[in-house]
Amino acid sequence: MDFFQAQETARRRSGLLVFYFVCAVVFIVVAIYAVALFASGRLGEAGPEASASLWQPDVFAFSTLGTLLIVAGGSVFKTLSLRSGGSVVAKSLGGRLVSPQTTDPADRRLLNIVEEMAIASGVRVPAVFVLPESGINAFAAGYSPDDAAVAVTEGALATLTRDELQGVVAHEFSHILNGDMRLNIRLIGLLFGILLLAVIGRGVLHSLRFGRVSSSRRGGKNGGGAVGILAIGLALIVIGYVGVLFGRLIQAAVSRQREFLADAAAVQFTRNPDGIAGALAKIGGLGAGSRVENTHATETSHLFFANALRGSAMNLFATHPPLEQRIRAIKPDFDGRFPRIDAGPTRTAPAAAASRASGAPPVPIGHLAPLAASGSRPESTPPPAGPPPLRPEQFVQRIADPTAGLGSDLGSRTLAAIPESLRDAAHDPRAARAILVGLLLDPGETAVEIDQKHAVQGLLSPTERTYLATLLPDLRRLPAGARLPLVDLALPTIANLPPTEVSALLQTIRALAAADGRTTLFEFALLQVASRRLGPRTPASGPGSHIVSFRALVEELSLVVSLVALAGSNDPASVRRAFDAGAAQLGLVRDRLVLSGSSAVAPERLERALSRLERAAPPIKQRLVAAVAHAAGADGVVMPREAEVLRAVAAAIDCPAPPLDD
Repeated sequence: MDFFQAQETARRRSGLLVFYFVCAVVFIVVAIYAVALFASGRLGEAGPEASASLWQPDVFAFSTLGTLLIVAGGSVFKTLSLRSGGSVVAKSLGGRLVSPQTTDPADRRLLNIVEEMAIASGVRVPAVFVLPESGINAFAAGYSPDDAAVAVTEGALATLTRDELQGVVAHEFSHILNGDMRLNIRLIGLLFGILLLAVIGRGVLHSLRFGRVSSSRRGGKNGGGAVGILAIGLALIVIGYVGVLFGRLIQAAVSRQREFLADAAAVQFTRNPDGIAGALAKIGGLGAGSRVENTHATETSHLFFANALRGSAMNLFATHPPLEQRIRAIKPDFDGRFPRIDAGPTRTAPAAAASRASGAPPVPIGHLAPLAASGSRPESTPPPAGPPPLRPEQFVQRIADPTAGLGSDLGSRTLAAIPESLRDAAHDPRAARAILVGLLLDPGETAVEIDQKHAVQGLLSPTERTYLATLLPDLRRLPAGARLPLVDLALPTIANLPPTEVSALLQTIRALAAADGRTTLFEFALLQVASRRLGPRTPASGPGSHIVSFRALVEELSLVVSLVALAGSNDPASVRRAFDAGAAQLGLVRDRLVLSGSSAVAPERLERALSRLERAAPPIKQRLVAAVAHAAGADGVVMPREAEVLRAVAAAIDCPAPPLDD
């Protein structure tokens, strides 16, 4: 699996998707034009004037404009409705959010698997949903890892073993990592515009039914008009569903091969081919298979782990390869037989969790003191030794291929480094805010601590302050490599809080970080991660929004490489060596980069720079990751403390980095 190549392929497929969509719209315009000619009586004309009557510019212009307004309007409306990310898709399919505090055994098992997979792959823990469907299926949706959601059906929870469920979840995480999610969610919006014609056709027929009732009461004198309306309504339905068939072909074109790749990535993630192969085999043996009965299944069928719709002739419009082919690609000795599987007992769903808070205004990391050149704040109790350092090339490889060298237990081992008290607290809304605050508190009786206490006093309730006092010893003993994973566990819980509480927390942690007049590497990493995860984000508008020129990003590249170089040392010569080592990875623009002083590397400037670099094309991101890794590892190794900020920078440009493995 090559993360950067997969991202670039997904970007190019977005352009191909637009091409397919334009072809479908052209067909629909021509069909609508033919219907308009028929309705005006010109299509059936004969004689020498027949060919001339087939071209009516006024009718063509009206048909084209009307069709484009309907299709484009429907697509724009649907796309805007999905701008909040994957949770919107899951809710539209009837999904219920799994609370981080759930005590339901099946939900708890699912949440544990998702958390382990997220930590192991370096992806933010996504929102987790359960769909009320008896078939075995799942999907991941969102514009980026920061707004992703993973949904699994009740049938999967009731039928699959833990290994099989882990294989399914790993398959969905590969879609998160390789850029498929953004392509898929755009496809939903485009297909809705095409489907809207059929919806309008049904509306016309519906109005005709009531019109007939009125006509019958007046003596039925409008029969001729009713026939015309009936013909138009039926034509719109037919054209609309032909458009839907085009949409299904588009779904199949962009989906089938990616499913084989996601299956292979799932095996790499879990190191267990029997898991995902067993899940696929159970789909074949289950009466409900992988069907999804929700009315939105047609427009979202390409998202799912397996075919969500009933089979069609010769699988022409199937969005997924046949089960037998997928299993044999994983286990060549598969005999093609699916053992009959009885549906598991229907579970009683726990009470629906509170909906994820939304609508909070974005909170930038502005108004902070300059970033500290190096070092971190002293701790009263030194944390235990963390994982060993990496060479710069190894760090880059961990991002380029998240599955390389990772066992299925990396996530569980990383979580095991976090004390159980902290893991439990991360799932408790009353304690999750205390965790973020505690990670930023200075030890010792100092003026800084007094300022921080005032900030905490205004934010945390008495109960939360009690949690903070209890958790603080464990927080200060936490290994460096476990701090960001703990933050990742706590952020989904915090995101469920009211927007006012989320905003107040972000303001407070900025104040805590700035209390001593400087911002350390870890503080920058925590603030960057929290701001992106908790604040609403606007997804990129489309393929054209990518920046493909290194020269257009010289200022931003200079600033980020300077950040890492300054963080390594206070010695000007060492800083210069680190900066030059990073700049050397940026090819043609290396001589254009300028080392920034520590006063210029302010968090608000870094926030703007990273937001712009997020829009860079995958090859630029790949070189940037190499540049910051070599700047941090100019001395030959990337230490865990440096890896934290590198992971934060990588995540800010949608390049998730797995944690260091011990």
